[in-house]
Amino acid sequence: MLRFKFLPKFSFIIPFAFVVFTIIGTQLHELGHIAVAKYYGYETALYHDSMTYYHKRIMQDEDYIKLKELYKKNKNLEYEEFSQNVKDEVEVLNKNLDKKYSKQVNNSGLYVTIGGPAQTILTSIIGFIILLYRRRKRYDFKLLDWIAVFLALFILREVFNFCNAVFSFLFFNQINFSGDEFGISSTLGFNQWLLPSVMLITGLILSLYVIFRLIPIKYRFSFIISGFIGGLLGYFIWFGFLGEWVFRLF
Repeated sequence: MLRFKFLPKFSFIIPFAFVVFTIIGTQLHELGHIAVAKYYGYETALYHDSMTYYHKRIMQDEDYIKLKELYKKNKNLEYEEFSQNVKDEVEVLNKNLDKKYSKQVNNSGLYVTIGGPAQTILTSIIGFIILLYRRRKRYDFKLLDWIAVFLALFILREVFNFCNAVFSFLFFNQINFSGDEFGISSTLGFNQWLLPSVMLITGLILSLYVIFRLIPIKYRFSFIISGFIGGLLGYFIWFGFLGEWVFRLF
């Protein structure tokens, strides 16, 4: 149920909050990957839109040092623009490193991939539980309730990722996707769309319940409009320029 009443002050705050929680949600998601990688003893690095992990000994490996130097010498070129000799040398070095430092020991690579979505889902469930608990009491939404709303809506990441993949498939003919859920499905031997589809349905059910059952009616219309705008702004601001700038700065 909606009341088509726009709340100006509230509608100014919500987009800003969505921008902030888009950034927080992205970093927490990557920290979910990192937590699992740390558990398996890997070295890790956090970036604005991703993370990497590798064996501790690899930093001192001669092949790794040579590979790093090659990329440094060609830092102004894309890989496709490398000379054939450089490409051949990169391929040999990568094969050597793959032999010495396999990432998939005891399925650790799969578990690291699962860590990100698992963190997102866990955070959403925590927010959802807080909302259900506080719903027993009859009062207007407080700050804690709104924080719980944004935590619960972390699950919208799954909806966005699915829609983004569909868009890439329909308009750019992309057939292979690098998202965590696609990778997990493929690794487990399923169709790559299986887990993303399950997560899409889960994300829609949870987020729609939060918006249309838990958020007070007087806020819903403004929240939906402002939230949509804020979510897009958060994505384009963080992934477009701010995230890379912040990580270069620090």
